Amino acid sequence: MKQIALIEDDQRLSKRMAFFLNKQDDLECVVSAGSLGEFFERLNEKLKLDLLLLDIELSGSINTIGHLQKIKNLLPNIKILVITGHNHPDYLLRALQEGADSFYLKGSGLPKLLEAIDTTYAGGTYLDPEAAVHILPYIRKQKSRPKTGIPSFDECEAAASEGLGEQAIPLNKREQQVAKGLIEGQSYQEIAQHINLSVNTVRHYVKVLYKKFEVANKVQLSNKLKPYM
Repeated sequence: MKQIALIEDDQRLSKRMAFFLNKQDDLECVVSAGSLGEFFERLNEKLKLDLLLLDIELSGSINTIGHLQKIKNLLPNIKILVITGHNHPDYLLRALQEGADSFYLKGSGLPKLLEAIDTTYAGGTYLDPEAAVHILPYIRKQKSRPKTGIPSFDECEAAASEGLGEQAIPLNKREQQVAKGLIEGQSYQEIAQHINLSVNTVRHYVKVLYKKFEVANKVQLSNKLKPYM
């Protein structure tokens, strides 16, 4: 079970996200805070946090980006998925430099959030497609820039391709497991039992695969997936 912390000052959105996360078989929102201060106060030795969902635009004058490195120093193993309404390249690259692992653009829908969580937890960098469109040209201009803590050009471009269709179509761990089951001819129920998920969650991943590979049925999807297995 992945333990997740959420820092979001919009109470309505926070409750909606926490409810959604806790409905997943392998996720648990163990901390829901409205500010960085509240988050730090609620930390304790019993918590084994895997991932932090951080609203980068918290109300007040606090510099949230400036606290990313503090969070990483305090919790060196945690992954930070930034929740943002910004897609300006300078803003995103600065957050990456300070310790952000991935970005989820507000308004993208909760199923996309699940995809972002899976990618980030697996060690990848998720960039929302809309954010990727803005940041890729900027990254290309930085290709020759010396190491500064920002991921390399190739790493960022590969990460950004998460949302850019047929250019790369990488699969995260869960998508690979579901894909393998489909190719082997397993039913949704069999796949769910094998990887310890609910049937509804398996259906979600199948829909994600359909969208990623731009197919309309299982036969087309299986043909597209075979080279990945």
